[in-house]
Parts: sequence; C-alpha cells; structure tokens
Amino acid sequence: LLDDHEVVRQGLRNLLEAEGDIEVVGESDSAVDARNRIPALRPDVAVLDGRLPDGSGIDVCRDIRSVDPTIRALILTSYE
Repeated sequence: LLDDHEVVRQGLRNLLEAEGDIEVVGESDSAVDARNRIPALRPDVAVLDGRLPDGSGIDVCRDIRSVDPTIRALILTSYE
C-alpha cells in the first residue's frame, strides 16, 4: 500500500485483510520508499496513491513494472 496518509493506509489494510484471502505485505508513505520496497516485496498487486508529495503513483507504477512486469497496480485517487 502506498499512500502518504497513515489513516488511509490503515483503512485500506483493514478492508483488504478482512477479505480473508488477501495479505498486505508492506506499506509506504512516499514514492521514493515505494520504488525500493515494492520490487523487493514482490506483491501480486501494488495499491498506489495517485498523488504524493514526492511524486505520483503513476510514476511509481511505471518504475516498478519496468523492474518486474508481473506486478499489477491499482491507482487510487480522490482527484478527478
């Protein structure tokens, strides 16, 4: 999970893990940190915030998929 707001990450984690067959393997609050952590953790799906103080989820998606194209991504945003 990548979101700069801790309460959003906690909420998403709780919703996802309540499904029973989903495990959240990591969290990050910055694009820089996520670029390093996501390929190392090798999740099936990366849930990325669309806008971050130090970049965007779209850029993170491009970067991690260039390293490992099997990682899927879901971009979440509250902006139009």
